[in-house]
Amino acid sequence: MIDTSCYIRFFHAASDTETLQVSVGTSVSVPELVYRTVTDYMPAGFGFLTITLSGTRTKRVYLQKTLPFFLPIRYTIAVIQTVNGLDLRQMYDYDCLLSGENAGCIRAANLAYGSGGIDFFLYGSKLMFADVGFKEVTPFKPLRPGEYGFYLTPGQDEENPLLSVLTEIEAGTMYTMCVLNSAWSPEAVDVMILSYGASPD
Repeated sequence: MIDTSCYIRFFHAASDTETLQVSVGTSVSVPELVYRTVTDYMPAGFGFLTITLSGTRTKRVYLQKTLPFFLPIRYTIAVIQTVNGLDLRQMYDYDCLLSGENAGCIRAANLAYGSGGIDFFLYGSKLMFADVGFKEVTPFKPLRPGEYGFYLTPGQDEENPLLSVLTEIEAGTMYTMCVLNSAWSPEAVDVMILSYGASPD
């Protein structure tokens, strides 16, 4: 029997927003989604799904938005801040064809409102991802298993890094470096790395 379902998870990336309740259609899928947390994947039907974000404390409805789900893959739905309030950034969590027993794959996602374009460098000044703008998600790039250090800079300004981050790359795993607005300062950014393994055959 052919599997005709997709899977979704939610990621709270909006630093200035309270803990959220997430509903898909008429059902509450996530009772409490705290900033910088990501849920497990959950099954969802194909088609257009309406997602509603409500405050757990204020009961305010922040957003109701319909997104398309027509591929039998996994999706990460990031809650982000924009000039008009909250929005959703739908990311396709497909299997990187270059991952496997000898490599993992990594990509970058800029979810930080007002950050401008960001460059991602490996230690040693190797440019991995260039000028990644707000809401942009890059394609994957493969890396051999091991520990890697990255530093982030404003686009075309390698001499003034914003921050650095270390991560362990495992074979057969896909990683997304998500840039977020910092909870400590509106001008600062932070990074959270999400991961998932290859889909079973």
